[in-house]
Amino acid sequence: MDMTTDRGRDVLLSAVDQIPNEYFSMYGGGWIDEISTALLDAVFSIRARYRAADPSKGVIGRMRAFRDVEPGARDDLTVLSGLGSVRIGEIMGSGTTGRRPKSEVVVDAADRFIAAGIVHARGLLDADRYAMKRTYTSVRGLGWVTFEYFTMLLGIPGVKADTMITRFVNNALAAAELEPVGPHAARDLVIAAYDSLGKGETLSSFEHAIWRFQSDS
Repeated sequence: MDMTTDRGRDVLLSAVDQIPNEYFSMYGGGWIDEISTALLDAVFSIRARYRAADPSKGVIGRMRAFRDVEPGARDDLTVLSGLGSVRIGEIMGSGTTGRRPKSEVVVDAADRFIAAGIVHARGLLDADRYAMKRTYTSVRGLGWVTFEYFTMLLGIPGVKADTMITRFVNNALAAAELEPVGPHAARDLVIAAYDSLGKGETLSSFEHAIWRFQSDS
C-alpha cells in the first residue's frame, strides 16, 4: 500500500468510526443457495430504490414477492429463463440498464450461464470465478460492480462499489482535502479499512453498514 492509499485508508477509518454500531449488524446475508433470486436482485437494484415504505416500489419488496409466487425458480436458472421477460417484468417492474429492459437482461444472463453449464448456485460457486465474471459481464448492461454484488448475495464476501459506497469514500476523502477516487479504488479502500478495523462479521457486513448509513443520510 503506497502512502496515498495508506492516508486514504486512515481517513476512511475515521469516517467509518462515525457510523453507529447497530449498522454493522444490519446485513441480511443475501440469497444463499438462490442463484435466480440473487441474479434478479443484482440486475434490478441497478440505479433503483432498494427499500421503500411501499414494498411494491422497492427492489427488496419485489424480490420477496418473486420468491413467494415463483418458488421453483429461486435456485434454477432454467426455470427463471422459462418464465420469460414479460412474466419477470410483471413481478419485478420496469427499468433499464444498458438501454435494455432489466427483465430482458436477466433472461439473457440466465441463458448465458446455462450455456456455460451453470444452473444452480452451487455450480456457480464451484466454477472458476473469472470465467463466471466474463459470462456475466458479456451481457450488455452488466458490469463488474454488480457481478461482485451478485456473488456477495450468494455468500462470497465482497464490496459492491456502487454510487453509495463511492460517495461515502469520496465524502471522507474530500473532508480531508484528498482527491476523489473511482469505484475500483473505493473498493480497495473499503477492503483496507475492513482489514484494519474488523467491524462486522464479514467484509459484506462491513460494506453493507457503509452503504446503509450513506443511503440513510
